[in-house]
Amino acid sequence: MEDIRFLASEYTSEGEFAPARYQYKGSERDGWSVSRNKEALLALGPGYEAVRVERCGVCSTDLARRFLPYPLPQVIGHEMTGFHHGRRVVVEINASHKSRGLDSNCPFCRAGLDTQCPERITLGINQLPGGFGSWVLAPKGGIVAVPEGVDPLAAALVEPFAAALHGVKAAAPRDGEVVAVLGPRRLGLLTIAALAAWRVQTGRRFEIQALSRHESLLAVAQQLGADLGVDLNQVDAVSLEGRYDVVFDTTGSPEGLATALAAAKRLVHLKSTHGRQVMGLDQLTALVVDELTLLAGRHHHLHFQWPFQRRERGNVHIWVSPKVPDHVIESELMQTAVCGETRVFHRIPVDKAAARLLAAQAQWADVAARFPKHSDLPRFDAAIVADWDEVDAVIRPNPEIEMSLVRPRGAILVWADQAPAEVTRPLHHAVCERGVALQSSRCGDFHDAVALLAAHPQLAAALVSSLVTHVFPADDLAGAFDVAADSTQSIKVLVNAGMGLGG
Repeated sequence: MEDIRFLASEYTSEGEFAPARYQYKGSERDGWSVSRNKEALLALGPGYEAVRVERCGVCSTDLARRFLPYPLPQVIGHEMTGFHHGRRVVVEINASHKSRGLDSNCPFCRAGLDTQCPERITLGINQLPGGFGSWVLAPKGGIVAVPEGVDPLAAALVEPFAAALHGVKAAAPRDGEVVAVLGPRRLGLLTIAALAAWRVQTGRRFEIQALSRHESLLAVAQQLGADLGVDLNQVDAVSLEGRYDVVFDTTGSPEGLATALAAAKRLVHLKSTHGRQVMGLDQLTALVVDELTLLAGRHHHLHFQWPFQRRERGNVHIWVSPKVPDHVIESELMQTAVCGETRVFHRIPVDKAAARLLAAQAQWADVAARFPKHSDLPRFDAAIVADWDEVDAVIRPNPEIEMSLVRPRGAILVWADQAPAEVTRPLHHAVCERGVALQSSRCGDFHDAVALLAAHPQLAAALVSSLVTHVFPADDLAGAFDVAADSTQSIKVLVNAGMGLGG
């Protein structure tokens, strides 16, 4: 049994840091007890191993942590490197049944959606103490070795680079398209690097443009693979409307999303979470967490799925708001029959639908109790809503429970005929009138990201030289956050988190 004790800086609901003493006691086989200032904090089951932290990056999620729906105080941070059995490693942040190596009936883990497992907890975000402490307890399947040839500072960028690469694969730019990255700073510059690397890897032919108000960042973006930098200080906003096929919004701001929606022709891919209301939606952050997509109400959108999904899902089970007009469903049934498709429309109130899904999830091992019938997940494949007010209810029927009516990486179709509220009009205009998809994604595959950096050392070197502007000691975490929050001072800030506070 291991007994690990250390002093850490916790992040508080006031956006400040305060010291706390932590103790991890247990083993991978028997589970762990976590105590804070000698009081029990968390009991973890088996499947976790202790990793000594080396360093951890500060990201937009960390800066917005107090706005997210998870308890504070907490040792935060999730973009970390560390040492495990003498080897440098990175740690995937989702502690699911699969990543812990547990034999489970969890339908999400069995369906290849373990990063969306409803029972997961997440490193440095939800419950699990994170990488700004000296030690973490990591799911054993999420500990990924870093090849010796990879720069240690580049290794600290694996988590956000994996997330960026995941988003690029989900958006899958097409030949001949023009792709814009709005707000190329931390995640935005990594997205440009991921786009450039994926373009080479796949042989796709598309143009990459970086959009920023910071001339220095535009130069960095071009070093990382952007074909053109656009200074937003020098262009009229009207000239950007409908100019790009795909726009990646990495700004983390409501204003940035509005710009992205106006500039896009086909798709806006939302990468940043900030926990605030945007365009009348309270659950936009949850949309990103669940990797959902908002689409206009069109029959062909009922076929929606991500480009790299392993098999054609068919989208059989569709939740329909009782407010959706009868003629819409009658038309859909007719088109479904004509196309020879199999589709079940579940027209039941949100609260009843959510209750049935929760009950089915709890009893998933019992085939007779599963709902929807013959589905591989206790979720609907897609949802149809009658207005924008219903979008939040579909994403989080109960704001206290992290559960959507729609499966992760599924879609919500907005069949709104009436004019929305003033605050929602930019979103309605883009999605319902112009047909722009609002897509989101979250965590990526660390193995893919590590392999890409190992195979292309020049890319790893470019990421470090272009992005890493500051490295702070562990005892100046507040200073690191202040600098990271100031775009005039920094791009990417790292903290030598495991090297300074002692025990």
